[in-house]
Amino acid sequence: MPILRKKFPGLQLALREDLTAQLMTRLHSRQLDFILIALPVETGELHVRPLYADKFWLVGRKDDSAVSGRAIRLNHEWTERLLLLEEGHCLRDHALQACQAAEVGHAEGIEATSLLTLIQMVASGMGVALLPEMALRHGLIKHLPLQARPLAAPAPQRTIALVTRPTSAHMAAFEAIAQVISAEHARRKRNLA
Repeated sequence: MPILRKKFPGLQLALREDLTAQLMTRLHSRQLDFILIALPVETGELHVRPLYADKFWLVGRKDDSAVSGRAIRLNHEWTERLLLLEEGHCLRDHALQACQAAEVGHAEGIEATSLLTLIQMVASGMGVALLPEMALRHGLIKHLPLQARPLAAPAPQRTIALVTRPTSAHMAAFEAIAQVISAEHARRKRNLA
């Protein structure tokens, strides 16, 4: 946000966090001009600008054998203990898609309503979770007894995208914002390497 404000001082951004389905409804009904979402999601005729890939990492307690090693392979040992967000969250769907090669028998009846709750559940030893790299890079598990490990190649990932209506009157702003987000992500990735 600070970079967008600096580059476009006249642009007024109002942010709204919600479930992807709700954001799509608001975009279609012209309550929102753009939405930032994680793909895959059915977008139909909407104009979609992919920005960057966001890989999944396995997160567990530091003493959990599921997160020992350098690159974690999908296996039944940890997928049967996979904690998920409740129905309606795209991260839940993406985590399940990431595990489609393995049998997922996640902890039935145990679901989190938010990402922070999910992380607290993992920290308390209830299971493991697949978290997007972008959440980890922003320190989401910092100061917790948790460890994050990348998944072995080819690591499952989702795509972060900016989406608008194809008839948007703000297409120039849409493209400019998309370029800034993509460039900033690439810059941060280079700095972390």
